Amino acid sequence: MKKRTNNWHLLWVIALTDFKMRYHGSVLGYLWSLLKPLLLFLVLYVVFSVLMRWDVENYQLHLLLGIILWNFFAESTSAGVHSLLSKASIIKKVYFPRYLVVLASTVSAFITLLLNLFVFLLIYLFSGMSFDLTMLLFFVILLLLYFLSVGASLFLSVLQVRYRDVSQIWDVLLQAGFFLAPVIYPLSIVPENYWKYLYLNPITGIIEYSRDVLINHQIPDLSGTLYLFLFVVAILLFGSFIFKKLVKSIAEKI
Repeated sequence: MKKRTNNWHLLWVIALTDFKMRYHGSVLGYLWSLLKPLLLFLVLYVVFSVLMRWDVENYQLHLLLGIILWNFFAESTSAGVHSLLSKASIIKKVYFPRYLVVLASTVSAFITLLLNLFVFLLIYLFSGMSFDLTMLLFFVILLLLYFLSVGASLFLSVLQVRYRDVSQIWDVLLQAGFFLAPVIYPLSIVPENYWKYLYLNPITGIIEYSRDVLINHQIPDLSGTLYLFLFVVAILLFGSFIFKKLVKSIAEKI
């Protein structure tokens, strides 16, 4: 029991240190964790709400929520890819469960996510939106997003130790994923017969179901939610299996 408590404490210490070091030395400091998604939101909102004029009710909320959720997935997995290599000096000197390093990178990104969601809440209130019990389902979707990021990060982190090209490939996939998922555009502009292909990407379901419960006050499609749940569980188990299998030999490769 004491060992488990120490592990949780170490996880929090690493995560908090990563969060603090991310903006260490910058003038605005932690404000960058809020400014980056907000600046991207403002640019995209002007382009797609003013210039291209997508007629979507509460588009500002749709866009901001999509950016926030996508940024968390991109930032947590990008940090996860490099997590083992960035902590190489510690891993070589001290023994502790290596998965804590990967988890810490996702927890650090999750702190930023919570800050961004607070900003979303303020804009949500300013927009005059109402609250209902359906919105509580968002916490379930948020957990699915987090565990999806953990599973992907576990898998990518050990591959990056063996093959240093993994991070470059993942960067390209993230850039493509930003446009393939309905982050900046409403799903309604895509022909409905193509929706099934977009929903194969779990981020599509996470973003759309989040919009359903938070903005539209609708219960998400049950079959789609079940697919999302099973996909996340599969990624988490697969990532954990690969990590456990390969992590034993990372000390000699980092």
